[in-house]
Amino acid sequence: RFVASVLGANAVLERFVASVQGITAGLQDAMQGPAKGDIKQLQKALGDSEFEAVKDLLSKLMSQQRKEINELKKQSAADAKKLQRELNGYSNKVRDLEFQLIMAANEVTDLEEQVADFKYELGDEEGTVQLRGRPANPEVHPVFGTLISDFGYKKVYAADPATIYSKVPIYKKQRTFRTERASAMAEAKAKMGVSGWPGTITVVELNQEEAMDGPTFVLVDGQHRLGAYTILSRRLKSRNPGSPLPSGMGEMLVEVYPQATDEMAAEVFTEINKAEPCKLVDLPGAAGAPPEVRAVIDGAAEDLRRMHANMFRPSEKCRTPHMNIDNLRDELWQSGVVTRMGFTGSDQLLNWMVEKNAGLSEIPDEEWKPKRRTRASTLKNALTKARANEFYLGLEWDWINDDV
Repeated sequence: RFVASVLGANAVLERFVASVQGITAGLQDAMQGPAKGDIKQLQKALGDSEFEAVKDLLSKLMSQQRKEINELKKQSAADAKKLQRELNGYSNKVRDLEFQLIMAANEVTDLEEQVADFKYELGDEEGTVQLRGRPANPEVHPVFGTLISDFGYKKVYAADPATIYSKVPIYKKQRTFRTERASAMAEAKAKMGVSGWPGTITVVELNQEEAMDGPTFVLVDGQHRLGAYTILSRRLKSRNPGSPLPSGMGEMLVEVYPQATDEMAAEVFTEINKAEPCKLVDLPGAAGAPPEVRAVIDGAAEDLRRMHANMFRPSEKCRTPHMNIDNLRDELWQSGVVTRMGFTGSDQLLNWMVEKNAGLSEIPDEEWKPKRRTRASTLKNALTKARANEFYLGLEWDWINDDV
């Protein structure tokens, strides 16, 4: 009787099987199950006991399918995290290679300058080079190039940026040179139609007592413009080896403050960067962070950037949840967290930020509110990106002042 009833209900079974096939494939519409009418017909054709047996079997199959799907989702998420970590590692390697490229370019530029000086000595003994808009016999400095004007308290030169970059060291209290920032400036310059470079590069000449065995000149402003020039000029020369650089590209205005002390160099740096403005953490002396505190902040911020390279941007006006490393450094300094928490090493500050990031990840979406860095219109997208990249510190700055 059981076999006969099953054969008699064959048409019903075919419809039932067709309706549940989608469940095993993970389709959303099939998760709703077969139509109610088909279930009742099947129950009537099979009888209660046989129907319950079929129902239990299908329930077990569906449960197994759900388990396998969940395991696949977990594995996919783990694979995605692994790939993201590998991508972050490659991003860091690219930045390191860019830095090595700049350092190598310095050496090449130095050699080119030596060759140019040698040719100049052989071919133009009197130095009477006629420059457009300048005297026929201008004063030529071996490092800073052609003198444009002498104001007494400072001199302004038209200099070869490659020479400045290779021969004038960066002022010891300057902000950290960042390859990504120089690269971004190079990209922006390549897209612009304006000739030459904006502003002036600022150099301080230290007096003999200050210089001692150290450098005679120090660069107090313009390091990233010089880095951008090095990157862009190498790129252009590699594409067109025999072609000269575009008009104005190979010349920068340099203002040189003569016979200065280290204190005067600090004052010049402070005045320039207060006008730009510079981050408070980078100001020299009592206005900025003490060297030991700055070392803790710089080390932790750089390590965090390496851990989440894809979430850091060179622009200080980057959108949430992205973060700019100089903004982070300045916020950490102004919050006083290093002194407040008694951190003496960058690893302590880094671990503290990692814990803060983990704590922020546990906040439900509905509890996030627009504040200092986010607006209501962008908060949802920012949260989605933060969760996808497991980086929440860029959403707001409140976590820096929360010691809990």
